[in-house]
Amino acid sequence: MLCYSVSEKGIKETMSKYRKVYNDIKHQINHGVLAPKQELPSESELMQHYGFSKDTIRKALSLLEMDGYIQKQQGRNSIVLEHNLSTPQILSEIKTVGELNRPLTHQVKTTLASLYIVQGEETLMRIFNVDDQMDFYRIGRVREIDGEAVEYEVSYFDRRIVSFINREIAEQSIYHYLEKELGLKISHSQREIVFRYANEEEKNTMDLNEYNMVVNVASTTYLSDGRPFQYGSISYRPDKIAFTSIAKRHAS
Repeated sequence: MLCYSVSEKGIKETMSKYRKVYNDIKHQINHGVLAPKQELPSESELMQHYGFSKDTIRKALSLLEMDGYIQKQQGRNSIVLEHNLSTPQILSEIKTVGELNRPLTHQVKTTLASLYIVQGEETLMRIFNVDDQMDFYRIGRVREIDGEAVEYEVSYFDRRIVSFINREIAEQSIYHYLEKELGLKISHSQREIVFRYANEEEKNTMDLNEYNMVVNVASTTYLSDGRPFQYGSISYRPDKIAFTSIAKRHAS
């Protein structure tokens, strides 16, 4: 029992150490002491400043990166990511880009990057429970905000449900076409948010500047009858996006 108690105390002390570093750097970022795109001190400098081990400093930096405050760089010090230019979005609602940006003053432009038909993609076969002969529209779109390409969207539509999409439709609001022209009743989506390294397609289409990572939101969207009809993902430059989710506790 005594050994367990000592071990537990040691774990708590370690956690409090890297949390202290995390909270201090986070506070400096939120209050402008550390400016966007500014480099943090090196790990050795942080070790000396806080008096903690390299492992503790690295845990704090990893947590800051996971929460979108900094980005680690190979061979260089970590840099601070920008937070105050983000666009809050409520994940409990399905909205088009036009609807999301209607109350904002930003200039938003969407450009069609690609439109073609694909077959045999394993992710689609699993989600839609189909074989490798099923057709899907693949649509790639770049979104500029105030002149910077900071979002890249790839969407797949089941051609059994969405039998026709052309360039004109893809350049506008696809959901408007689906609901108003095809009469589809869109119900809900399941989403997964990850912070990952940008792939080659994203690097070639987005203005990532010095960033090598993106915030990626992958979603499967369903009709009111429960059928999935769309799978896709949107990748965001880390300094240009924030998500706000509202959780409600049910009364017991």
